[in-house]
Amino acid sequence: MGPEFLTTMGLAFVGGIILNVMPCVLPVLTMKVFHMVKHSQEDPSHNRIHGLAYSAGIVATLLLLAILVIMLRASGEMVGWGMQFQNPAFVAVLTTIMFVFGLNALGVFEFTISVSGGEQKDSYFGSFIGGIVAAIMSTPCSAPFLGTAAAVALGSGALWYETVLLFVSIGLGLASPFMVVAFIPSVAKLLPRPGAWMITFKQLMGFTLMGATIWLYGVLQNQISASGAQWFLAFLLTLAIALWSVEHFAGLAASTRRRIVVRVLALALAVGGGVLMLDMSPKPRSAPAAVALGAPVVVDGHINWVPFSQKRLSLEAKRQRPVFADFTADWCANCKTNEKLFIEKEPVREALMKTQILPMQADWTNEDEEITKALQDLGRSAIPVYAIYMPDGTVDMLPVTITTEMVIERLQAASAKFPPEKFAAVEDGKTAALTP
Repeated sequence: MGPEFLTTMGLAFVGGIILNVMPCVLPVLTMKVFHMVKHSQEDPSHNRIHGLAYSAGIVATLLLLAILVIMLRASGEMVGWGMQFQNPAFVAVLTTIMFVFGLNALGVFEFTISVSGGEQKDSYFGSFIGGIVAAIMSTPCSAPFLGTAAAVALGSGALWYETVLLFVSIGLGLASPFMVVAFIPSVAKLLPRPGAWMITFKQLMGFTLMGATIWLYGVLQNQISASGAQWFLAFLLTLAIALWSVEHFAGLAASTRRRIVVRVLALALAVGGGVLMLDMSPKPRSAPAAVALGAPVVVDGHINWVPFSQKRLSLEAKRQRPVFADFTADWCANCKTNEKLFIEKEPVREALMKTQILPMQADWTNEDEEITKALQDLGRSAIPVYAIYMPDGTVDMLPVTITTEMVIERLQAASAKFPPEKFAAVEDGKTAALTP
């Protein structure tokens, strides 16, 4: 391993650290810190073991992902960071987990992933599960430095042990903030003391988990049929009733026989609901609508995105017209945040109208070999990716962390090289419309 690869491992570690503040991971991490505060007055060794268990869950999950990547790559499949979110069954399972955690935080039923006393073994296992959830929730997010490391780890030229080391580095970075709190007493002392405020805080965290549930359900809605999405909501309601019934009718005060009966009935309700209600049939894909070559770049106050197409890129290059491509997905929280805060803004729309650069959106929500290949050609395996394709074959790559001013500056720089007045004219009746 040369210095270049060691630098990439360092980028992977730093990228993992930054993932902790991404909207995908933050609710899970916050809940873990909540449990640490709750038990901060206990033997410090307990929190250290929790930290190790949580970290082990993260690293084990990313190690499993690394093995899966190696196997897929060996079979000739193209792989990318977060691609598992293109599978509706995976998204449905993760949505259900977030929903259950949210119900727990809101007090609908009680179980903990970190308890003291005689249930310590379950507590450590719960921390391990928390690490698994945090690792899974991190994969739809990209972060500064992470894109470079992910591209190397997922690239076809990476050796198997390089992929493993880079994934483990990401996992260690993701786990490191919690480990710092668990193992450094001076940092742990900065945590607030346990008190009544924790009930309110836990409930607030429950709402953030419900927010994560809504976000994941929105992804699922765009992947499965309308009836399947509706029945999935019915399944979540059935599951909530089953969990509530265990808490309400089979609490600690109930007899052993009653607890067994109620829990068996609740399990049967949840499993039966899943069998009868869950339908992960994919939503039928409709062909993209015809898009006029001379269509305006802004329509009704919104950017008029053209679906990604290599054919369209080639046609625009012949016209000497740059293309601003936004690689995004419904499951990519960073992508949607950037689009709302920095791209779909009036100054950007004005810049597009002035430069007439074509806005093109590559939607990677579902599996798409053309988009996956385009990302690999750009040397990226994670989204968001922002690129301005120049007619001369060069590409101006924007960083993952963008600002409105940055987007405008890059658009203006591209327009200075390829001004709109030099675009080739569209011939009526021949290239007036194109199906991507």
